[in-house]
Amino acid sequence: MKRKSGIFLGICLLCGIMLCGCEVGDTTIRFGGGPGVFNVFSIGPMSCPKSEALVYLANAKNLYGVVGDVSLWSGDFPTDALEEGVKKNVLGHLTRVYTLDIYAQENEVELTDIELTRVSDAADEYFESLSENEKEYFGVSRQDIYDMYVRYATAMKVYSNLMNQVDEEVSEDEARIMDAYVLYTKDASKAKKVKKGLKEGKDFMALLSTYGEGDIGQLSFGRGTYDEAVESVIFGLDDGEISDQIEGTDGYYFVMCTDKYDDELSEINKASIVTRRKEEVIENIIKDQYEEYDSQIDTEYWNDITLQDDGVATDSFFSVLESHLKF
Repeated sequence: MKRKSGIFLGICLLCGIMLCGCEVGDTTIRFGGGPGVFNVFSIGPMSCPKSEALVYLANAKNLYGVVGDVSLWSGDFPTDALEEGVKKNVLGHLTRVYTLDIYAQENEVELTDIELTRVSDAADEYFESLSENEKEYFGVSRQDIYDMYVRYATAMKVYSNLMNQVDEEVSEDEARIMDAYVLYTKDASKAKKVKKGLKEGKDFMALLSTYGEGDIGQLSFGRGTYDEAVESVIFGLDDGEISDQIEGTDGYYFVMCTDKYDDELSEINKASIVTRRKEEVIENIIKDQYEEYDSQIDTEYWNDITLQDDGVATDSFFSVLESHLKF
């Protein structure tokens, strides 16, 4: 794959946009109405022009539509689903940029003079890299590129500041992943037979094979997977220990612990927990912004935008800014 810009991925990882709305946790933020002439969408006082959407779309298309020397946009591959995916990703990305910019205005987060100078240098470099055909297709001036970069850099500064405030300390107990065989059944009579079999010294795996419902393979799980009543027992087991019958809200459990602390998976889970914390920070901000401000998208206008191929090869919009400015 081509090298992909880190700052582009930073916000895109948090995107869950749909053309009719934006998924923020369990809440769907709906767009309605129209944002005005030549604007793709608006959030409160800010509106995204078509030219900016085209720049983002073209760069995303050229960054993520090439594997090695093979273009996924060639006639050898179906492109409808790919184009739809790129457009959804870009729309989600742009709405987050604008949302974080509004947050910056409300919290007086601004670019410093040095940062603005670097943004200006990046705008010069990127604008000069565009062919005349690309400039005409996007409908942009050098000032337009500068304004786009200011919005993007401001959003990334907010994002970086917020991420630096996230607590990255995760306790071993919170991150703990346990490996075990879980015999689960809804049937009280089956549970009674399992309990009797264990008392008689019968093999747990044989009982699991005979009476277990659902997945009977070894499972790896962390906190929050089962009912509190179930977890209070199973997370107290030692390696090789088998629990007594545990009654959960949905049935009966018998658990044989094979590894009470899976080191490798627990480390991975620590990183996942930190990522979730970061996602929650951004999700809460986005939710607050959408609740406070009217948000509109010109769906027909957006749907009519297609990803042009001929003569639009630019893919450095994000990497150029990143080469001049990092947070």
